[in-house]
Amino acid sequence: MGAWGPGNFENDAAQDWLYDFGENDFRLIDRTLAGVAAMIEADELDLFEAQEVLAAAECVAAAAGFPPDDPPQELAEWLAENSPMPVKPEYIEMARKAVARVLAKSELRELWLAGDKFVVWETAVHNLQSRLNQIQ
Repeated sequence: MGAWGPGNFENDAAQDWLYDFGENDFRLIDRTLAGVAAMIEADELDLFEAQEVLAAAECVAAAAGFPPDDPPQELAEWLAENSPMPVKPEYIEMARKAVARVLAKSELRELWLAGDKFVVWETAVHNLQSRLNQIQ
């Protein structure tokens, strides 16, 4: 049985991504966000891409000093070893665009919309957006 919950790290794809992040850090963020941020409007993110985007954007926000209230242990450990750190503006902008894409047009959004926890999921993603928007 896999993990499936409305939080940005409450799924197998995000947890797998976070494990890989510990090995690759910002190289993985770059690979995850760059293509998504540059997608054309007609493109839709598939389920796994959207889950990985949210995990990557969470790591950008956390590295910039705006972590989630209860980060996963892997992220908390990474932050303890690497914070504070300057985050390149292009990563922040890519994260903002990619999260907006997940909210606007993604298979993940459609799955949550069809269920009874859409508002909980949407609130978690809006919280992430808010933290990304606080980064100067």
